[in-house]
Amino acid sequence: MSISGIPAIMSSLSVQETQQPKGIDPPSLKQLESQTHVGRSRLSRRMAVYKHKVITKDGWLGDYDYTWLCTPSLPFRRKSKNRVPPFYSLDADIPLLPAIVFGLQHALAMLAGLITPPIIFASALNLDSATSSYLISASLIGCGYYLGTGLISVVGTSFATLSTATAIFDAMYKDGTCASTVAADGTTIRNACPDAYGKVLGTSLICSFLEMFMAFVPPRVLKRLFPPLVTGTVVLMIGASLIGSSGIPNWGGGSNDCYSAPSGIFALCPTTTAPRPLLWGSPEFIGLGFLSFASILLTEMFGSPFLKNASIIVGLAVGCIVSGAAGYIDGSSIASAPPITFLW
Repeated sequence: MSISGIPAIMSSLSVQETQQPKGIDPPSLKQLESQTHVGRSRLSRRMAVYKHKVITKDGWLGDYDYTWLCTPSLPFRRKSKNRVPPFYSLDADIPLLPAIVFGLQHALAMLAGLITPPIIFASALNLDSATSSYLISASLIGCGYYLGTGLISVVGTSFATLSTATAIFDAMYKDGTCASTVAADGTTIRNACPDAYGKVLGTSLICSFLEMFMAFVPPRVLKRLFPPLVTGTVVLMIGASLIGSSGIPNWGGGSNDCYSAPSGIFALCPTTTAPRPLLWGSPEFIGLGFLSFASILLTEMFGSPFLKNASIIVGLAVGCIVSGAAGYIDGSSIASAPPITFLW
């Protein structure tokens, strides 16, 4: 063997070592039906498949790499180069335990995005706890699963409306559409204004016809009208607006009048009726917010693949646990809430 051929051999070996194998699609449900009980009817074959999934170890566990799913990414841990999770195609038959885990992971990942907009709306309009709970329940109920793309999709509440709706609420309070009360010291306190939220919903309903019309526009035309530079800038500005109007104020204790005009019931944050009310920007509030933020960062950096997709919920859970232990959470509203909420 010539010396000139050695670099090529070493190069091929390095490629083989670093290249990870691709996942193999498991057999689909249709294939399992065709392979089991060929002489039976379609219903009998399907029932046999369901029985196999429920009462057998293979139906519950399959060959999924649970170690990869639950192992944290620690900096001192030696990583496996060739470990990749199984890939499940569109019609693949997923074992029951991974299906339950993936469903829980998906629910946890989407939960924060579904409940945050109604919480911000309720805070901006000074709505009571019962109405706030109703908005959150309506958001969770309305964000159902829709089929049509070949995948299970969740239609959730949008953050894009928050900055616009907040500006509309400010204008309604300024022109008197929503009532305000002037305290003895001259500060203005916003009263609850649920009608403002209803007007925003009505406006959104009318504007939705424009989106329905745009659904028939060819994608190439939409890309010319809304290139990535435009859409990316809009999303960036929405996020920056939310940080200034809601993120930082809530980190300090609340975005209601305890932040802008502290007086009366809003002399302390979140209100004087809270279990442990404090001034806006108190170190306790800053510390709790930093704890949740640090928990999210640590989960994204060192968490397992399962926890990384639910890092927001992990941060909220850590903050709630510490807040509850320190006496900042009042569970009376949860205890008095109805077990089931109907939109009507």
